[in-house]
Amino acid sequence: MWALLCIFAQVFKYKFRVTLMHTDQYKVNLRSLPEGDHEYRWLLDDAYFERLSEGSMQGGEVEVDLMLRRTGDVFSLSFDYEGYVTVPCDRCLDPVEIDVVSDREFVVKFGVEALEENDEILVVSELDGVLDLEWILYEDIVLSLPIQRVHDAGECNPDMMSAYGRVATDQVREPSEGQAPTLDEDGIDERWAALKGLK
Repeated sequence: MWALLCIFAQVFKYKFRVTLMHTDQYKVNLRSLPEGDHEYRWLLDDAYFERLSEGSMQGGEVEVDLMLRRTGDVFSLSFDYEGYVTVPCDRCLDPVEIDVVSDREFVVKFGVEALEENDEILVVSELDGVLDLEWILYEDIVLSLPIQRVHDAGECNPDMMSAYGRVATDQVREPSEGQAPTLDEDGIDERWAALKGLK
């Protein structure tokens, strides 16, 4: 009996924690909206990014404007994002602010069960009628970021760049690292030149 009570307590604690982490702030009750245009505005701050990013984003401040138009049971959504996020620099790992300026449009309609038909159409369960935008907003911001997230030239951490320079293959080697390999006229390491003959 005691073991069963302990298991119940652990499950309740887990569910309670998960419930607290999720917020209704980003939910839109589509069923209760009258036909016409509706505007929503959110400010996504450090707490939002820390909760959702699991360390890949260190913070930020992004304003989100949503224009929603209901026509029957079809909803047209138009998002505008503007602000910045703080992420680790891909070169030196220090925090770097990356500007976020993006927009996205898609359509939501009611269906038997919730599913994502494609990138432009989302189906929301008719029974529930609630659209949760929390992850959609986060994913849109992540997808708007550049592939390389780096500081501008000369702004990276000098200590880290010095360490990077010592291990990069295209940099001058320190005398303590031994002699650099010699390259032939094609730019190939002479130690591997014999492999050119194998064809």
